[in-house]
Amino acid sequence: MRGIPLGVAVVAAALYLVRLGHAPFVDPPEGLHAEITREMVQLGDWITPHVNGVRYFDKPPVLYWLMAASFTVAGVGEAAARVWSALAAVAIAAVTARLGFILGGGRVALLAGLIVIANLGMYLYGRLVKPDMVFILCIVLAYAGFAVAYKGAGRWGLVVFYASLGAATMTKDVLGALGPLAVVALFFLLTRERPLAPWAPWWGVLLLLALAVPWYAAVEVLNRGFLWYTLIDNHVLNFVRHRLFPDEDVPLGTLQFLGVTLLAFLPWSLATPWAVARALRRPWEDVTARLWVLIALWPIVVIGFFALSPFKLPHYGLPALPALALLVARLWDESIDAAPGSLRPRALIVPILIVYGLAALACGLAAVDRLPIPAGVLDNVDLATRNLAARGQASPSAPLEMYVPMLRTCTMIFGGGALVLAWAAWRRRPALGAWAAVAVALAFLPTAGDGMALFARGRSTQTVTQALVLRLEPGDQVLHEGPLENSGSLLLALDRPVTVVNGLQSNLAFGATFPEARDRFWDGARLAQEWPKPGRRFLVTGVVPERSVVRTLPAGSVRLIAEGGGRWLYANVEK
Repeated sequence: MRGIPLGVAVVAAALYLVRLGHAPFVDPPEGLHAEITREMVQLGDWITPHVNGVRYFDKPPVLYWLMAASFTVAGVGEAAARVWSALAAVAIAAVTARLGFILGGGRVALLAGLIVIANLGMYLYGRLVKPDMVFILCIVLAYAGFAVAYKGAGRWGLVVFYASLGAATMTKDVLGALGPLAVVALFFLLTRERPLAPWAPWWGVLLLLALAVPWYAAVEVLNRGFLWYTLIDNHVLNFVRHRLFPDEDVPLGTLQFLGVTLLAFLPWSLATPWAVARALRRPWEDVTARLWVLIALWPIVVIGFFALSPFKLPHYGLPALPALALLVARLWDESIDAAPGSLRPRALIVPILIVYGLAALACGLAAVDRLPIPAGVLDNVDLATRNLAARGQASPSAPLEMYVPMLRTCTMIFGGGALVLAWAAWRRRPALGAWAAVAVALAFLPTAGDGMALFARGRSTQTVTQALVLRLEPGDQVLHEGPLENSGSLLLALDRPVTVVNGLQSNLAFGATFPEARDRFWDGARLAQEWPKPGRRFLVTGVVPERSVVRTLPAGSVRLIAEGGGRWLYANVEK
């Protein structure tokens, strides 16, 4: 039984670590993070991240430090950049399984470990260059450490708890520490735990601060105003929607956020209301029952906070998924054992049967061009598409014909799974239903990865980047219209900085206030003034021609060089 976390990790590795370099970088966000790491290694500045020579303050450095190691070994590339998110996902599965073993035994461990990776939300972000998966790993480790300590298995669990919170703060932001601390405080309030002092030892608080404070203090010393930007502008003012340095991200509404989170965790999200209610049901007669209360509070606080927050993005619910996986695994485990008060097998099986049946039907109809993708779907689940829609543009995408083989595969996977689930429901066999649901979800993920790769190619900068690199000569100037993060991987192919036009509504807005970066950001008037002057200039833009700044340039001075991936490459007419 103790080998279950290892077995879960093997399954996760087989899914998440395969073909990481199969797709080009998705811009945004991947190219930007890869370029930050490349410049960190190039500059030798391990404290202040830079991109395009501009100071970058939106994310702490842990992911960049990790990628620097893989870039040193394997070179700069998609697989070397994505491997840390994938490894974090593997570790999340193993730690979730271990936590499931502590709380409910072997079957809960196996189900929870597989459920946490057998969903679209974790899989997609486990193959993207973003700090979220490493951050979620820190959060899961923190709760696992607390659970070990609470069960009396040793104070080393508190060492893991506070160290993980410090690491979370260094991976994404200060909320990494505040969120779990708030959950634990609420847990103590509900369970009336006394005394509280043993759970906040001076050495634990010191450990958290020792891991987080030095870097934050060093960055503030080297970059005055960093703490104000990070703590006030990026959190407090962002929460009330009054940032001084806003980016272009368009937040979701509350119902959209809840819907996206539900969709990301399908099919397991269908049982989450009962799973959470089961964990909160009194009496909490022993330590394990009280720990299930903690696990239930975890997603309530995460999802509830962002549902109420004016600013929320599609992936903000992901840190709740390991807890939801544990809760749902417990629900299935009790149904399999026919425990008193457990849900009847059909109550768990039939909703998933319906989802899989509808998925098979939808994929089959789409494969024969009888079911178009509803307008606005990607606006809710993909941030870049949402940002483009806010500007009145459509996201570039591959034609439906290219997805047909994948749609046919999905039809067979979901159709076969629906048949097995129908048999399980008819025979009232919850064990068969649980493992069939898990098997279908796992089988679907590689096909989802192929679809993700196709989507990435449709939005890649490769077409304009290759055309630009072929033509660049020493002394040529490269410009980019709009936030530079929208074409971050372009920088990986260049040997010179890029001038950004009308791109201050960006993650680089605060960095642009420092003296060395001010001349790297132009407005449209400056571009119109400089464009016709002697010298060759190239402009990359993701703005459609009828809205682009190219409309303001002198007539006859603009030549279209290449187009692809939702981007255009222009050059001034050579004199």
